[in-house]
Amino acid sequence: MMMDFEIYVDDARYSVPSLYLISAGNEARARAMATEMLHACDNHQGVELRRDGETIYVLGSFAAQGRARGDAEAASL
Repeated sequence: MMMDFEIYVDDARYSVPSLYLISAGNEARARAMATEMLHACDNHQGVELRRDGETIYVLGSFAAQGRARGDAEAASL
């Protein structure tokens, strides 16, 4: 059975992430596809993989943004 995922790509050429809708047989394949998208173009700076609106995998600039958000949230406690 195929599952639907969203991949957001941080592309240096655009001010907002590009959205790609994919179908994959399992989460591991979807992660591999997201990784392939990151490396497909030198302008791709990060990828975020989501399923049903929940982030399940991040690489590159999205991972750095997540750490920065987490640090800011922790500092505000």
